[in-house]
Amino acid sequence: MEKNNRQFYKRIFFSIAVLLSIYVIGFLGYMIIEKMTLIDALFMTTITISTVGFQLVKELSRAGTIFTIILIVTGTGTAAYIIVSLTDFILSEILLGRVQYRRVKRMISKLKNHYIICGLGRVGNEIANELSQDKEEFIVIDEAEKPIELCKQNNWPYIQGNASDDKILADAGLNRAKALFAALDTEPENVYVTLSAKAINPDIFIVARAKTYETIKKLERAGANRVVSPQIIGGKRMVALAKQSTIIEFLDTMLSPDNIEITLAEIIVSPGCKIDGLTIKDANAKYQFGALIVSVIEAGQKVLINKANANTLIKGGHTLIAVGTVKQIEKLSGLATSL
Repeated sequence: MEKNNRQFYKRIFFSIAVLLSIYVIGFLGYMIIEKMTLIDALFMTTITISTVGFQLVKELSRAGTIFTIILIVTGTGTAAYIIVSLTDFILSEILLGRVQYRRVKRMISKLKNHYIICGLGRVGNEIANELSQDKEEFIVIDEAEKPIELCKQNNWPYIQGNASDDKILADAGLNRAKALFAALDTEPENVYVTLSAKAINPDIFIVARAKTYETIKKLERAGANRVVSPQIIGGKRMVALAKQSTIIEFLDTMLSPDNIEITLAEIIVSPGCKIDGLTIKDANAKYQFGALIVSVIEAGQKVLINKANANTLIKGGHTLIAVGTVKQIEKLSGLATSL
């Protein structure tokens, strides 16, 4: 926006300079061609450029008439350009900008259990597309003009500003948010965002982007719950595809949002729910949910491979990793949350 404003100011200042130059040429021309006094020449130039149509000071010669025609075309054209530019700026930048700002602010104030995307670069854009496809609510924070324009085109809520600024994070509803993605282009920025977000809301779940193993450790120390390195993951995935392509393709198919036959889900068990205190075998025998629980993770545990068997006890605060049809997963989710 600031860049657009600077370009607008340059255009206006240049146009005004041209108009003043035409004005000076105008009254000097009348003084030289028609031998007018300074006051009469100023008057003639003013009524000619403004096209108000007052009576001529004196009858013009042929040269004076031609000069007046040229003065009308150049002067009124420049004045009209300035007026149109000012009108366009007022309508687009002030009136429409305020309407857009109020609309976005209302959208943000209604958000709850939403996601915050800090940085709408290549990674952030993919995150936004995934969340949008899953119909999840989110808000984007970015300083650059191009990402903000992209948000406007897709009708995504946004805040233009520094994502590490405490006020910006608070305005984005950090205390009401479900999770935050630190997906800025530089690693120091992601560290700062993580530190700022954890200082405001220590319970916020943060997924941060990193490029190197060293930065992964820094982000974890800063408070990131999970750290993702597109480069490292990309390399490992390429090796996995070369060695075990069928398994990787099977997992991709299963995790794809287009696949409605079978899905993999993460379910948090609420304390006091219907399956709290039951083993997997007893819970399935009693409620017949049908989904396969492949892992049970303790609260706060980061290790996701935790083998479960029929005698594994389900407790409030556990996270279940389950495989099943959509209906089976929905039923198990309902049992894990209903009291």
